Amino acid sequence: MHLVVGFAPGGAADRVARVLAPELARLSGRNAIVENVPGANGARAISRVAASEPDGDTLLFATSAIANPENAAGAASLRPVILTSTTPMVLVVRATLPIHDARGFVRYLQAHPGMTYGSAGIGNGTHLCAADLVERLGAVAIHVPYNGSTPAFADLMGGHIDFLTMGATPALAQQAAVRMIAVTTARRSRLPGLDGLPTIAETLVPGFDFSLWQAVFAPSRASDPVVATLNAQFREILAMDAVRAALADVGADVVSGPPEDAERVFRAEAERFRRRAQR
Repeated sequence: MHLVVGFAPGGAADRVARVLAPELARLSGRNAIVENVPGANGARAISRVAASEPDGDTLLFATSAIANPENAAGAASLRPVILTSTTPMVLVVRATLPIHDARGFVRYLQAHPGMTYGSAGIGNGTHLCAADLVERLGAVAIHVPYNGSTPAFADLMGGHIDFLTMGATPALAQQAAVRMIAVTTARRSRLPGLDGLPTIAETLVPGFDFSLWQAVFAPSRASDPVVATLNAQFREILAMDAVRAALADVGADVVSGPPEDAERVFRAEAERFRRRAQR
């Protein structure tokens, strides 16, 4: 079995997929590997899965990027299996900047309109979150897209870009080259090392609420029994204490549920992305 991820290794979806793949292999009695197919904000991975046999052997481990309007045609060739998890994002700046808190970020951003921010790709949730924040703060910044959050974060640590919003992990607190400023969700994160961070909503922009989500999709031609079997397998996996602990370690909160829940989240996010694209 293949869990196809549309971004470079190390991002939020990739981290979650690598926790789930060994348990999927155990339940199915077959090998289950994570296959990274980065490019075009997940479009290459979407095409790879849409063209595969609808037998449940090739699945898209999608991020919220699938809801981007540019992926609409590809997404129409897929059907949701399960919403596995959500990941809060965190606003991170390079530590060499004189920014130590949310208010300091605003002051510096507004005084330096040439600041650069990275993302996992144009139209990705990491892009839209940062762009929306910059716009709502009445500032101007330059977007630098990458083929995933991992290379974007590497350039942030190297001092080549100034800030980004990315999937939160406890490991971020151990990186001396960057400084975490705030989380992007409406509620504070419970993750160790991030639980003391304020939210953007309480410090800068009331009502600001942005997170990443991860979901499994199958080819649209997959039968109802195939999707039902896959959904049951993933729900069993996500109920395991060891899996839930492992997902918490990589920054993800378990969701689970029937395919219809994943469909509702996807539709709502697609509408949100569509409205953002029109602005």
